[in-house]
Amino acid sequence: MRSIRRGSLDPSERLAIESHVKHSYDFLCRIPWTPDLARIPEIVLAHHEKLNGKGYPRALAAELIPFEAQLISVADIFDALSARDRPYKKAVPVKRSLDILQMEVNAGALHPGLVKLFVDYEVYHKGGFEL
Repeated sequence: MRSIRRGSLDPSERLAIESHVKHSYDFLCRIPWTPDLARIPEIVLAHHEKLNGKGYPRALAAELIPFEAQLISVADIFDALSARDRPYKKAVPVKRSLDILQMEVNAGALHPGLVKLFVDYEVYHKGGFEL
């Protein structure tokens, strides 16, 4: 299994990877959502934004990031770290993945209450992950 070193992507490779958010948004905007689901494209567009303004694609301030996107961000980061089905990297152990989520909270990137709920309620078990 090949592993990609953190920070090893050049700027064009990084932009290509990050473009999935905008492609998803553009695709989802074509769907005639019912009023109760109409914000799904906006939520998907913001799921890589960070509360400290260091996310992408728009580097939004915390108050502009939909709460639902903040929630998805916690699960998405955990999944990216701990998934065993990624051909380009080894899975990070669950305990270390949870520690990294807490480091993101400490850096002001993730909502502390959402990470606490994720950990306290062992949401990661729902995906079949064990400590």
